[in-house]
Amino acid sequence: MKVFISHNKADKTSARALAVLLVEQGVDVWFDEWEIGPGESITGGIERGLSECDVFVLLWSAAAHASNWVGTEVRAFIRRRVDDDGLRIIPLMIDGTSLPALVADYRGFDLSGGTSLDEVAAELTGAPRDLEIARRLQAKLLELTASHASGGDPLPYLVCPTCACTELKRGTYEDPSRDDLYYYIECTECGWTDWSQ
Repeated sequence: MKVFISHNKADKTSARALAVLLVEQGVDVWFDEWEIGPGESITGGIERGLSECDVFVLLWSAAAHASNWVGTEVRAFIRRRVDDDGLRIIPLMIDGTSLPALVADYRGFDLSGGTSLDEVAAELTGAPRDLEIARRLQAKLLELTASHASGGDPLPYLVCPTCACTELKRGTYEDPSRDDLYYYIECTECGWTDWSQ
């Protein structure tokens, strides 16, 4: 999924917050501040963003209603939507401004009625936000652990995976009957243990 966030500059704070929430959940987001650099064509960047996205999020307000840019983006995406019914249009109503007739039929979110941007991001991605954040944090912890492994440590934990304590007791145990050497690690806080040969 690639999301294009259409908005007026008056609603930039909300647009930026939504973009960050979506990126946190692993969504590819086209957001003008991130995609159009100094000296680059604004119209070319927007055209590229509109052609690459499959989800068009429209932050709708009185300011967006008065904006020629937002109106042009809406019309361009609706034209694509006519040819590809797999594309989605999702209006987010910031205030009581009536949606354009061509967008009013699409299910969206009423931010003025108490729906939060967190809720919008969670529903757009179809995954509970807390679970996704936990998954990403766990992946990052494993990545950090692997990158800090040194000296052939078979148990290169930085913190306890159960309680996040940094006080880990490491040692070895030799089994003379098998002539095997075992490495172990134990958390001094919660008692979590692991071992390896």
